[in-house]
Amino acid sequence: MNYYLGGYYLIRLRPMDFGPLVGKTVHTCSSCINNSLLESWAYSWTSDNNLQIDTIKKDYSVNDNTVSKIRQWVDRKFEDKRIGWNSVFADLETAKEYRQIFFSHLTDVKIMAVYFSESETNDFVGEFKPEGENSGTIGLYENLSNRIIESESTKEELLGFDLIGVELDGSFHTFYCNSISEDLLNTFGLNANEYGLFNDRIDWKPVVVYMNDEVNGLEPVPWFVAKVKLVRE
Repeated sequence: MNYYLGGYYLIRLRPMDFGPLVGKTVHTCSSCINNSLLESWAYSWTSDNNLQIDTIKKDYSVNDNTVSKIRQWVDRKFEDKRIGWNSVFADLETAKEYRQIFFSHLTDVKIMAVYFSESETNDFVGEFKPEGENSGTIGLYENLSNRIIESESTKEELLGFDLIGVELDGSFHTFYCNSISEDLLNTFGLNANEYGLFNDRIDWKPVVVYMNDEVNGLEPVPWFVAKVKLVRE
């Protein structure tokens, strides 16, 4: 089965502060759970991008001059379609370059990639296809539209599979946002591995149907299965 690149993310794992896994970390690219080094503050043209900038500067040990340079750099890469909206890199080289230029002083940054199966890719592209020529597109849509086959590099290590609910702006939730781990275990026998993700041992179709049924109380957004890999260096 072919898998296609959704994009790369620069992630700092953050201990869970709710649910049964309080104090533990999970390897999801969802910014609901972990911190992304490329969020709305890094794009110069976003509204309220200075709303929490003092916290950003403190957490990432950067100053006003560096923030300005980050925004200029991100703007150029966004125009070149090497960065998408939001938080996602189109290729590994750009993610590495961003980290090396601006965050080489941080030692706990992980480069992670998400991939989607062929059927999930088709569903995603159909769901997020722009309605008109002037409509904006999200980075995940742009990357998946390019149908870039999953990297076979031995430096990309499979961590497991995440269940993600994607918002219109390209950000996404994970199943952890809803504390349904117990439901997934009881209904489908899904048990998280050491990375807090699922191994590929079942037919994902009924799981996706379950996630997309609003009766089950999840966010009313499209839910997908995403393969998550860690770039080892």
